[in-house]
Amino acid sequence: MKEIFIKYNPYQLVTEITIDGQKLKKNSKLNFEDRRLQEWVESLPDLLFEECNTKDFKITFHGTTPDYEDMEAMAKEAEAKGIHIELEHIPAKEIGDKEVAIQEVFDEIQNGPFNELRQPDVIKAFDLAKSKDFEVNVVATMSAGKSTLINSLLRQKLMPAKQEACTATITKIKDNDADCFMAKVYDKDGTLIQTHAELTYETMEQLNANPSVSRIQVEGNIPFVTADDVSLVLVDTPGPNNSRDPEHKAATYRMLSESSKPLVLYIMNATQLAVNDDYNLLSHVAESMKVGGKQSRDRFIFVVNKLDDFKKGEDSVEAAITKVRDYLKDNGIENPNIYPASALTALNIRTILANSDDDNDDDVYEAKGKVRKFNRNEEMHFEKYAPLTPSMRGEVEDMLAKAVAEGDDNQQALIHAGIVPIEAAIRMYVQKYAKTAKIKNIVDTFIKKLESTQSFEKTKQEIATNRDEQKEILAQIDVIKKKLASGEDAKKFKTQIEQINYDKEISKLAQSVIVAAQKKITKQLSSTDAKLSKRDAESICQVFAKFAEGLQAEVQVKLENLISNHVKKNAEDLLEQYKKKIAELAQDVKVGSVELNPFELMQGDIISDTSALISKMTKSERVKVGEEWIENEDRKWYKPWTWFQEKGHYKEIYEDKEYVDGTELAQKFFAPIQELLYENSESAVEYAKKQTALIKKEFAKKFDELDAVLQSKLKELEVCAKDNENIEARIKETQERLDWLEKIQNKVNGILEI
Repeated sequence: MKEIFIKYNPYQLVTEITIDGQKLKKNSKLNFEDRRLQEWVESLPDLLFEECNTKDFKITFHGTTPDYEDMEAMAKEAEAKGIHIELEHIPAKEIGDKEVAIQEVFDEIQNGPFNELRQPDVIKAFDLAKSKDFEVNVVATMSAGKSTLINSLLRQKLMPAKQEACTATITKIKDNDADCFMAKVYDKDGTLIQTHAELTYETMEQLNANPSVSRIQVEGNIPFVTADDVSLVLVDTPGPNNSRDPEHKAATYRMLSESSKPLVLYIMNATQLAVNDDYNLLSHVAESMKVGGKQSRDRFIFVVNKLDDFKKGEDSVEAAITKVRDYLKDNGIENPNIYPASALTALNIRTILANSDDDNDDDVYEAKGKVRKFNRNEEMHFEKYAPLTPSMRGEVEDMLAKAVAEGDDNQQALIHAGIVPIEAAIRMYVQKYAKTAKIKNIVDTFIKKLESTQSFEKTKQEIATNRDEQKEILAQIDVIKKKLASGEDAKKFKTQIEQINYDKEISKLAQSVIVAAQKKITKQLSSTDAKLSKRDAESICQVFAKFAEGLQAEVQVKLENLISNHVKKNAEDLLEQYKKKIAELAQDVKVGSVELNPFELMQGDIISDTSALISKMTKSERVKVGEEWIENEDRKWYKPWTWFQEKGHYKEIYEDKEYVDGTELAQKFFAPIQELLYENSESAVEYAKKQTALIKKEFAKKFDELDAVLQSKLKELEVCAKDNENIEARIKETQERLDWLEKIQNKVNGILEI
């Protein structure tokens, strides 16, 4: 048995592995560098077997509980492949410990001796890192119960829920633990058109029906999380079959894209699988889940809703889940996280039964009936089927045991209805991924500012303690000041900036996006029948339109990512050029990232009047539709020469029949789409060039500001160098400040240790 020790730090993304006490070789595939555990944990058994040539291991894992639970799941799956893994856990400091330490350090910094660490920009940077939004995107096709599920999570009726498609806007609901919901309403141009201090269901219905409304920003209480934990945002997006704004569809595909990592609740109707819209969305989910290991799977929670509609003895919940699993597998999705649920039952328990116990009320009577159904029928205990981690399952089972002990039938049914496990899964994802990233962002903010302050303080100390070199120091400061003021150096720097160019690279990448889209169109063309009836032609045009809309959104998002990466690369190069320029003294100067405006490139240009196209392309041909028997009337008994003739023959019957050439229809339908794709490829390149020019212009302004800051620092150093009267006091003060900084830095660095 091989002894494996693994220490994994989710805050620093550092993995240390030893085998029988020996460090790994440099070329070992077990050197995971800065990859998240969830990206490599599933491949660990095979890599260990390849490295050690044995199938028997004892792994001692030093890390957090959520990460250890992923190790346990890995070991269980490895057993099925004949690889035995015995696990031992060395606990690490959990997230709650980190958050307390962060607040303590921040308070100490604010009460410390450095005014520059108490400036509004420092406090703002800390608050931004601390309160970064974490989105949970709720997506579904028509009639899956998406709005009902969101309402059950909110524990009140806020989102309009009807049997037909009813979400026509993008609604973002941010948790702030307030007593009521407020809203800001925007049109498609991003202009604020309404505000509501107290949002109601009726107001939301009106806003949803208003064609000028494109986006609604809501803030209020999301009860299953606290705002101190993380700034959770529930995002309700229009289904792919109901987007009056083309940007809405792009927003959905943007959220599903592999470069994005928000949590996704994918709501499925247990009674209505395999619709075209579902297929189009699932194909993109499958692509996204193939990149990024376990995290890419963890971020998709498939909620199978309306399972309470099944009748006892006639349907099986387990069989329904298996059917969904097979359906997802057919769409390229392996090992999905499937959570069965009855969102309506949960909502009624949290609203109707929370407010009334009157059996004479039909709604109350019906809701109580569902409570009895869930509590009495063990098969309806949906929490048993949910893929909960051990800690999540323990949390849910504790809640259930408490409800049973207190005789709380409503709470028991609520847990059985599946919403509580879904809430636990969201919290677990937040803890495992969002909060660890948040902690790292906060600490990085501390470290950068502290290093900057320490660097400048050390420079002052060196100046104060090297009085013999006063002239040389002042001369160096003077040289740097002159260089900063030098028109020649500024011109050289601007030339270097202008020479940064990635036009050819982005043209090549944009072309690859279009080629991939073209291949999808070609595949769609080849799947079309040669001859279609007019009715079939109309149906297939609807399929084409859905496909083209999805392709349009997909290409838009890919080009957006391409341009964002391009501009980011330009910005990074600009920063490197500036760093080189001021490397002599100002390494403590840092430039923040550039915020990009949303990119709206593609607009819908899909054929809308398909009937006119079909009529124009309808042709006629003579088609054999049957046969009729023609008697040989010349054949007579008294005509011997006719005796050997046939008694008669079958005559083929032809008539004119209309048809549509399927291949030609497909080609004509997709011709403008293909042309648009290539036009947008060119537009993307032009847009990237314009963005690059804007970035260079903005950076030039920022660099001028930083030059002014640097001049100010140099002036302060100059005063320090000339101050011969207070040398001892300066040295003492500087040392005290450096000691304080070192103590704080040790505390900050210790936050990320496990």
